[in-house]
Amino acid sequence: MGKTTPSKPGVRNLQAIKGGSFTVTLPRWWVTKHAMSKGAKLFLVEDGVSLKLAPMSLIAETRRATINVEDFEDVPSLRYPIWTYYMQGADEILVKSREVMSPSTKQRLREIRMDLSGIEILREDSYSILFGVNPGQEQRLLDDMIRDLQATALSIHKDSINALVSRKPAFASEIITREPEVLRSYRAMIRKLAICSVNSKEAYSSGIKDSRELITYGLLARDLNRTVYHSIYIARHIVKFGEQMDQNILQLLRRMSDITFEMQKLAVEAFLERDYTKTIRVIKLTQGIKKIDDTISSQIFKNTRNVKKAVTQMLIAREIRRIAGYSVGMADAAANRIFFPKVAM
Repeated sequence: MGKTTPSKPGVRNLQAIKGGSFTVTLPRWWVTKHAMSKGAKLFLVEDGVSLKLAPMSLIAETRRATINVEDFEDVPSLRYPIWTYYMQGADEILVKSREVMSPSTKQRLREIRMDLSGIEILREDSYSILFGVNPGQEQRLLDDMIRDLQATALSIHKDSINALVSRKPAFASEIITREPEVLRSYRAMIRKLAICSVNSKEAYSSGIKDSRELITYGLLARDLNRTVYHSIYIARHIVKFGEQMDQNILQLLRRMSDITFEMQKLAVEAFLERDYTKTIRVIKLTQGIKKIDDTISSQIFKNTRNVKKAVTQMLIAREIRRIAGYSVGMADAAANRIFFPKVAM
């Protein structure tokens, strides 16, 4: 068994030792690969049917990434890998150049602190900027991050519809300004999931007892973020096309929104509480959305003579319908979290 290589999984026998405990030997290649020796500390945690072992020295190790400015044609394309490295769990991101960076490039890179929660500049000179993520960023429970993102999503949804009903484009304009903060929260959520996927200690402290759940959290976070996106687009349509709408259409949109709001709320609750009854309620509410949407389309085609007004009403109905669709996606994530086949004992 000592000849087992990383490319070939092996099977080892569990040995009983005096005192009622058990032991199993570790492969030499793994110990050598991670530069461990006798007395090295291992973090051990149950993960579903598995028992995970991780060197404590690696868990505490700083994760670094380096980006060369010359590999990208402009600053926008350079910013994207910084966002990605952040979301993939890098603790430090070094951006360096062979030539002196221009003042405008430096300024655009500094502004990345507005895009990513917890990131700061550790060091910079004429040729480089070193970003680092505050360790306190990683201490939150995943469920608490989901609750905060949901609260933001529901708030933006509610405010967008209120701006529509009250016919206040200025109110809608303010709602649009919240988008960067939502993206900050979403990126922090994805970062958290990425770290939990490779760091079993972080996963355990974040409330994850089975790494398969990271998939369902990822699905939920993605769909929850999309509901915010479409709520903000309701506000964008109000600002862009801001014109009075037919009162009856307005009331139908409000009813449609109320149902969708409830779907959003129930879907996340179903996930966090593992409540299948709430999952089913989300699915059943889709019938009400379809009926109202059909009625809106019929009335618009039948009664509207103003093309701009018709387009605005149909676009807003589409955004609400898509929020409902992503709410169903979140309910699906809840069901996938609730129903999982267990190993027969």
